[in-house]
Amino acid sequence: MPLACSMDSLQNSRFRFLLLLAFSAVLASAQSTTSSLPLLTHADQVRHLSADEAALGYPVRIRGVITDDVPSPDFFVQDSTAGIYVEGSTSPIFGHHWGDLVELEGVTGPGKFAPVIREQKLRVLGPGQLPQARVYPFIELAAGQQDSQWAQVRGIVRSVSIDRTSWPETVLAMTVASGDGRFNVRVPITREQDFSSWIDSEVVVEGVCGSLFNNQRQLIGVLFYVPDLQFIKVETQEKDVPISSLLRFSPGGGSHRVRVQGIVSYQQLGRTLFIQSEGQGLRVLSQQSTPLAIGDIVDVLGFPATGESAPVLDNAAFHRVSQGPPPQPITLDLTTSWEQYDGALVTTEARLLHLEQQPDGPRLLLQQGDRIFEGQMEHASLANVSGLRVNSQVRVTGICLVRNGGLWSTPLSFRLLLRSPQDVVVLHAPSWWNLRNALWLLGIVSGILFLVLAGMLFLSRKLREQMKIIREKIEHGAVLEERNRIARELHDTLEQELAGITMQLDLAVDCFRQVPMVAFDALSAARNMSRHSMVEARRSVWDLRCSLLEKGDLPSALTEVVRSIPTPPDTKVEIQVQGTPVRLPGRVEMNLLRIGQEAASNGIKHGHATNIRVSLRYTSEKVILEVCDDGCGLTGEHSKAGHFGMLDMRERAEALGSQLVIDSAPGHGTSISVEVVLQPPVTSDAELKAHTHSGRG
Repeated sequence: MPLACSMDSLQNSRFRFLLLLAFSAVLASAQSTTSSLPLLTHADQVRHLSADEAALGYPVRIRGVITDDVPSPDFFVQDSTAGIYVEGSTSPIFGHHWGDLVELEGVTGPGKFAPVIREQKLRVLGPGQLPQARVYPFIELAAGQQDSQWAQVRGIVRSVSIDRTSWPETVLAMTVASGDGRFNVRVPITREQDFSSWIDSEVVVEGVCGSLFNNQRQLIGVLFYVPDLQFIKVETQEKDVPISSLLRFSPGGGSHRVRVQGIVSYQQLGRTLFIQSEGQGLRVLSQQSTPLAIGDIVDVLGFPATGESAPVLDNAAFHRVSQGPPPQPITLDLTTSWEQYDGALVTTEARLLHLEQQPDGPRLLLQQGDRIFEGQMEHASLANVSGLRVNSQVRVTGICLVRNGGLWSTPLSFRLLLRSPQDVVVLHAPSWWNLRNALWLLGIVSGILFLVLAGMLFLSRKLREQMKIIREKIEHGAVLEERNRIARELHDTLEQELAGITMQLDLAVDCFRQVPMVAFDALSAARNMSRHSMVEARRSVWDLRCSLLEKGDLPSALTEVVRSIPTPPDTKVEIQVQGTPVRLPGRVEMNLLRIGQEAASNGIKHGHATNIRVSLRYTSEKVILEVCDDGCGLTGEHSKAGHFGMLDMRERAEALGSQLVIDSAPGHGTSISVEVVLQPPVTSDAELKAHTHSGRG
């Protein structure tokens, strides 16, 4: 075990020794590499390094003057060869002041755009002298080759503000237009003041030309570092010009801000202001949100810029001078150059081709001659544009916006920006009779004609059905009338004759009791035969009247037969049905029908009643038929056995298993009723003709 521990300890010692040797070799190699880099003594030597070379950390010792000392701790140094950006040391911290002559020691770094010096040691030698500034055109500064160089440039101030957040120092922030471009300026200030009067002034800026860049080390702008306000010289102010003189050639002219006065013709709040002066319009681009009214006279300060077909004022500010009358629109003449109408308030007559609602307002497609153009109305809806129809002749008034195109930027099209629904006036409404309306009318008439034909076909079919029913009723009425006529004849002639025969035979039997037995038997047989004939006659009479139950129920049949009884003019017959009618066996319905008919007929013919009430009541257990009249009542002769009506009603009641109840007194009318207990089994309707009486032989 001790031997093993010794071996392990020996191996660990050897490993640590080898590791130490390797580290020493790497350190020596790094020191050798660093010490092998040459010392750079001029700023232009640093500027000529690539980013990868500058990242190696070349030692630097240069002598020069500090041209700008913000943003701290960084600063700019320029020697006799060039200017360079210096990343200031934070430990230790050195004092920097523009104008000092210093000796700087450090190493190179890649920087974020161009190579830089990383400060390690700084020694102030005394006051220095700033280099002589060269005036550069902006196009040379915009290439990025003058990064960190002391330079001078001319321009026109577009905006000024106080910046308290971007750098540790409070600075004056400016935007200056020069040539075809713009650049930013930052100047440290000790106290804040109003610099707005500098706007549109021509200035000469002297300072360090810095660069704005992205993460890919690409130039995106120019930023001038000016050490003090004394290096900015203000030279000129804006001047008043008419609209017609904007962007015309002028020797020595520049992008100065100008003042224009005009009458407000329309305002898109916070975006665009349209003014008019001396018959010309101007589009003013301004984010100012001061509301103006049409007709206001305003002063506008802005920078002339090229629009699509006419000059515009950019970055403009305005203020209201006074109120005036609304501007008069210019008549649009399409035979002349359209550029003169851009931004102007114009009016013209046109024909409306199409009208639709879009998210930003109604859109009108208009035509004047062979030219088609659009009219757009903001912040409105079709409900506000009443009375407008396609093909209307209208007069439209609005702001003309011309669009150019092609190599020579010639006018291609234009549109009108309508200010309100009052800008559209209908001169002539289109004729109602056009192809679209004609097709609609044809469709409506065709639909109505189709409905009329369908209705006529339906009514024709219904009429045929009704005619068939009427024809059947007429035929049925004729048959019924014929049956009733035959029944009346049988009742009035055959029955009476047979009754007379029977009476005569009865008398013969009584008178000839002394005749031999043969004659007596013959007379008895004749009497029996005559009575049998009466029964057959009654059966024939009732068989002729049973067809009503074949086509309807008991209440309808009872109503039909009772109302068909001949009645005097002053006699009133009332029929009442109570409960829910149900179908009864055929013989029950037939017998109840005949009892009701006979009772009503007796009240009319024999009782001479003026009011007859026939009541049929249905309950869950029985059916009750009751006939009441206010006639002269029953006398003794009505109850004789030879009277056909009363005898037949009693027999029918007995056949139903009931009794005929008669309540009558002379002079007080008659009430006849019968109750039938309902039985579960229901007899087929085929029995209607077979059960017409009590069944006696």
